[in-house]
Formats: sequence, C-alpha cells, structure tokens
Amino acid sequence: MKLLKKYDGLVSISWHEEFDAIYLKWHTEFDEGDRVVEAVEYALTYVNDNNVRNWWVDLSTSKEGLKAEDQSWVETEFGKAIAASSLKKLALTPPLPETGQDTSWLDDWETETNAMYKGQISARLVSSDNDVREHFRD
Repeated sequence: MKLLKKYDGLVSISWHEEFDAIYLKWHTEFDEGDRVVEAVEYALTYVNDNNVRNWWVDLSTSKEGLKAEDQSWVETEFGKAIAASSLKKLALTPPLPETGQDTSWLDDWETETNAMYKGQISARLVSSDNDVREHFRD
C-alpha cells in the first residue's frame, strides 16, 4: 500500500495495489474545519486523474461520525461527483462495535446506495479483505 496523503488524526489516503483501489482509512470522521471535504476531494482528484475504478472506505476504527454539514455534503456533492467519476465499485467497512458509533444508518446503506447509482456503481458493505477482493473482482 502506498500512502498518498495523510490528514493527521482524521484520515490516511492510500493507493492499495492489491485491490487496485483508493483506500481511505478514517481515524475519525468528525472535523471542526473543512478537512473532511478537502480529503475526499483530494481522493476524488486522484481517482479521476488515474482512472480509478474502486473506492474503499474503512471506518472500522473511526471514533466519531461526520458532523451534519459534512454528512449533507457527502449525500449531495460527493454523490454527484462519484457518479461523474471513473468509479465502478464502492466498498465500506463499517465502524466496529468498540468505536461506540451509532451504526443504524448502515441498515439500508447498501440498498440505498446501489439504488441511487442505478447500476453505474456497485456498493457493498465489507468486513474482510476477502469481501473486498470478491467485490472488486471484475
């Protein structure tokens, strides 16, 4: 794995060679400033500049969820941006129970995300490297 950019205490963005994917390892999703948007935009630029097809978000150890403003941005602007990108597959590793995060939003995430992209992008919740490997397989 090759580290592309690190936002201290927030997220590390890497190129994961094995999975041919951009990999965002979130340490927390909450930031008082604009670093969440900045980090995601950086990753999107990398995706578009390099014709990346796979996006893996790892929230497994994230200690806190997005602030409302960032959540709104993810649901609107980010959603539009990835629809216009080279991405074909999204994988999401949910927060582990020990993070204490509310994970009720995950109940319908896969169904709603796949419906939103109407077959253009395939989204899946993953819990292991094998899950990721299977999902990102062509």
